[in-house]
Amino acid sequence: MTLSVPFRFAVVLYGEDGANLGTVPVVRDFEPAYEWTRFYLQRRGQLRLEENGCASTVIPIFDSIAGEPYCRGFRIQIARPGGVPVGSDFPNTHFRDCAAAVASRFVEMKKLRAGETYTYVVVAYPAAPAVAGGGGLSVTDTSPGLPVQDGSLEDFLARATPSGAIDSEDMPVFVSPRALDEAAAQTHAEEGTETGGILIGKLWRDAAAGEIFVEITAQIPAKHTSGSNVKLTFTPQTWAATDAALRLRGREEIYLGYWHSHPVREWCKGKACTPEAQKNCHLAKDFFSADDEAVMRAAFPRAYNVAIVANDTAFTSLTFSMFGIRSGVTTPRGFYVLEEKSNGA
Repeated sequence: MTLSVPFRFAVVLYGEDGANLGTVPVVRDFEPAYEWTRFYLQRRGQLRLEENGCASTVIPIFDSIAGEPYCRGFRIQIARPGGVPVGSDFPNTHFRDCAAAVASRFVEMKKLRAGETYTYVVVAYPAAPAVAGGGGLSVTDTSPGLPVQDGSLEDFLARATPSGAIDSEDMPVFVSPRALDEAAAQTHAEEGTETGGILIGKLWRDAAAGEIFVEITAQIPAKHTSGSNVKLTFTPQTWAATDAALRLRGREEIYLGYWHSHPVREWCKGKACTPEAQKNCHLAKDFFSADDEAVMRAAFPRAYNVAIVANDTAFTSLTFSMFGIRSGVTTPRGFYVLEEKSNGA
């Protein structure tokens, strides 16, 4: 699959008084939006599971009133051999981080005051015609088709307990309680320091229900990492050891994501936070840092990949938060804790 971006996007920034502060070209990473679109359409049966060869394009959605070049969003459009293209639309909020970066530059240039509110609009222009060795952005996806196995979603739901807010648009994720127990034990053993592991399991398809779902069967402790109270760094030795452990298990499991701890009690201790402040702190639950997201983007970019954070706070027992891609954006999401099968099952 080749993801083509035949347009140049830019952000126009306006100050508090509505004055036009300038237009700055921006480069947006459209891969998460494309990955989510492809997987969502595969879940809904509009794309074949093995389909990776279709040409895909990022198309601006121009505002119906203001007209070109002003956009109200963009579309990821995927061609289908012998059929009409399919795709998903995304709003301009996907350019919010780009606008923030432009605002920071304008503050440095004294065109915008520090702390001043601003608004932005997105514009798009056709890219220059392609030339040999140049032209518009094009990204080739060589990942294999989805490694799914057939299973019953109803059977999984019958022995599962929801955790967090379940969104019907999200792919169902079922987690082994043993994996969570091991993550909790490892977090407590490394209290005050970030630790983590790799989530493995299986990708299932229920053809009758028209859904694809994930089962996290185990976690492999991440060895050869470098951890501090604010960061966990994976090394090449980490991946080599995990690959070896996965092969040794020999259960046809795949990589599904990773988990790591947030030693919030240590962070609060360093800031001398009161117990009440700790309870209301945004770091205590559903916090996913830029470093956390960078790991997901680099190592676990598939739309079915998820991350679990073990929140170690001083005011409650250990809790778990899950994050996944929704509409191209990493978002807190719910999951199911799966009851272990009995030996006779």
